[in-house]
Amino acid sequence: MKRAAFMPFGVFGALLLASALSCQADQGKAGVALQTVLARESLEILHAKALEDGTVEILFGVTVNDADHMRVVDSLRAHPDVKGVHAMSSPRTFCRIE
Repeated sequence: MKRAAFMPFGVFGALLLASALSCQADQGKAGVALQTVLARESLEILHAKALEDGTVEILFGVTVNDADHMRVVDSLRAHPDVKGVHAMSSPRTFCRIE
């Protein structure tokens, strides 16, 4: 009688791996959605990142008015690949160093 091959992680490890791959897929889809929405805009974005859980975070520059801020947030919230949006406006001006 043959024995089953030893699996160091077993079923639990396989579930963790599947979950991690799913999170990466969520992060990738949310990242593409974030880039797509921001590409349409010409706004001062200080930070934009897709997180593993499919949510995105954005830090708008001080020059972005409330209407533009809400338009971007609403576009991202409406996107099916974005699970949530964390957005904030910076109280300071930043200058790019090149």
